[in-house]
Amino acid sequence: MNVARGAAHGALWNFLTVLFERGFGFIILAVLIRHVSIADVGLVAIGSAISELSRMIATGGTGEQVIASPGDRMVEAGAFWAQFLVSLVFALALIGAAPFLAILYHEPRLVWIIRALSFNIILGCFLIVPSARLAQNFRFRALSTMSVGSTLLGGIVALYFAFHGQGVLALILQRMVGIGFYAVAVASMARWLPPRPPAFAVLRRSMLYNLPMMGAAFVDYIAMTGYVVLVGLRMSVIDVGRFRIAQRLAEVLQEVTIMPVSKVFLPVFVRVREDVARRYATAMQLCDAVALLSLAAAATAGAVAHPLVVLMFGPRWAEAAPLFSIMTLMVPAVALYAFVNPMLTALGRPNLVYLFAALNALTIAAAAWFAAPFGLHALAWALAGRGVIAGFFLLPAISLGLGGPAGPLFRLFAAPLLAMLVARVAALLVLSLLGPIPLPVALVVGLGISGLFFAGTLLLIARPRITAITRRVSQAVRG
Repeated sequence: MNVARGAAHGALWNFLTVLFERGFGFIILAVLIRHVSIADVGLVAIGSAISELSRMIATGGTGEQVIASPGDRMVEAGAFWAQFLVSLVFALALIGAAPFLAILYHEPRLVWIIRALSFNIILGCFLIVPSARLAQNFRFRALSTMSVGSTLLGGIVALYFAFHGQGVLALILQRMVGIGFYAVAVASMARWLPPRPPAFAVLRRSMLYNLPMMGAAFVDYIAMTGYVVLVGLRMSVIDVGRFRIAQRLAEVLQEVTIMPVSKVFLPVFVRVREDVARRYATAMQLCDAVALLSLAAAATAGAVAHPLVVLMFGPRWAEAAPLFSIMTLMVPAVALYAFVNPMLTALGRPNLVYLFAALNALTIAAAAWFAAPFGLHALAWALAGRGVIAGFFLLPAISLGLGGPAGPLFRLFAAPLLAMLVARVAALLVLSLLGPIPLPVALVVGLGISGLFFAGTLLLIARPRITAITRRVSQAVRG
């Protein structure tokens, strides 16, 4: 398949999938949140972050190995068994450590929550390799279909238990059922069965490849979600619950706007890694699309944070709205970082992947740890400000991955960033002038004003760029 067309089709299917999943997921989340106390949300957030942190470490490098070595079944076998052994160790360690973690957080219920969620670590072993096998062949439509099915089934099970008064159990089972279904479905679609254990030399090579990627996965998860583990040590469980809702909304915003394109980065860069000029041009085009889409979403979502949160989750969650509005400002840094891992992985530089991932996570962890005692708003602003500083740390990594200067790629964010600020200020002024109005009206007005000013500003200062990207996407989709 033509690389441009494969990337465009893959990104399109990823976008439609994420859009549907998150839309349905929001409905489920809104129902669940109304049946679960704020403290319970915070408690499950801490338990989930601990278990997912372990799962992400165990999976680190497995998918990248398979995608970077198309058709090599020996690599697949080594990657799977290396992941399985590490996952087993982490799952058993979590089961044993659960009582000590419960004491650390002063929450006895964390014992059974962490032990239940530890099974996700083992389940995750059976989906990475077949998913990577499909991704390397740009079969994103199949992956999208199975992901939608996973979300639907997990949501239905969660709603059943929520309606029967088991809110915490519903939040736990939602994730477990979804992972289990996806593992079975993707293995069937890829015609994959767990391979026989390979020779020790093969397993050793896979483990050595995985080690820096596991470190990168650990710090990446800390940077994305896992820092809530640190926040939980510095704040009450109720504040953690409010923060987790704002954090989850920010994650969904990033998943809808950045993930659909970022999922195709690695297979695309693997195809063009030997041609520096082509790799540079491909990265610029992908970054152009990510910058425009992600900052457009940040402009509109941040403008309507209050009516959006209150209408979805109810008045008791209103304190999460300003946190979400502030955290949308993290989008540019997240979008830039999305290029680092796939470019350096495609070039066979896993040690550098870990180095820059560690720098990214260290700054986020420091901001969360030192800002949390000063309150939720201070925490949100510290995380947003950290994103501006972190962008400069990424310059060497992106320059190395591009094979050329990173300045032009950074400048792609200038126009949409200005448009986002104009859109946010315009929506704020209009809503302030209107005074108290019904929340649905505020939502529609805020979306309309912010969207209008974002598009208008871009057309005023970057019309040729908008025309060019529209033409490229259209041509790629049509082939």
